[in-house]
Amino acid sequence: MTAISHVYNYTVRCPHIKDPAHPTTWQNHVEFNESCEIGLNRITKWHDRSGHRIFEQDGFIVREADGESSYFSMQSGRLNGNGNILVTFKIYMDDSTKDTSVQEIMEHLIKDYQQRLSKLD
Repeated sequence: MTAISHVYNYTVRCPHIKDPAHPTTWQNHVEFNESCEIGLNRITKWHDRSGHRIFEQDGFIVREADGESSYFSMQSGRLNGNGNILVTFKIYMDDSTKDTSVQEIMEHLIKDYQQRLSKLD
């Protein structure tokens, strides 16, 4: 058995301030990090409060958190060369961003994740 060799965490904070002079969308509010602490914290939290399933996309089950306007997903996998990867996704929403598609955001994040994976192989 090998340890987790790569951890990827994505966070999207949908902007709720609408400024016509400076248009903002969720695309310029995507955060990425490789923090093991954040990944493990998310797993612990989500294991305890698993929310409810909303949809599945490309093998990722997306859940809506109970008690907050956020969506999350995670997955682990084996890499070529005997490594393991953990990826987490968290999308923050609010009442002002109800027109934003969580599915569209996940599609974008999964595509980015798959591109990063292809560079590891």
